[in-house]
Amino acid sequence: MDLKSKRKELQGVNGAVGLVVGMGGIVGHLYRPDLAVFLMLAIWIVGATLINLLTDPPRRK
Repeated sequence: MDLKSKRKELQGVNGAVGLVVGMGGIVGHLYRPDLAVFLMLAIWIVGATLINLLTDPPRRK
């Protein structure tokens, strides 16, 4: 499985992980809500940046 060509799918996984972390803090009370929001945004920003840097851009039609 070549992950370098799976940019769209990896962005979806990144979004889902950020959402789960945020909901765990806000709804699940696993940690403080302000920490949950910070972690959620950090995961989204760092994850999206890494995915864009480490994967190939989509083909132009």
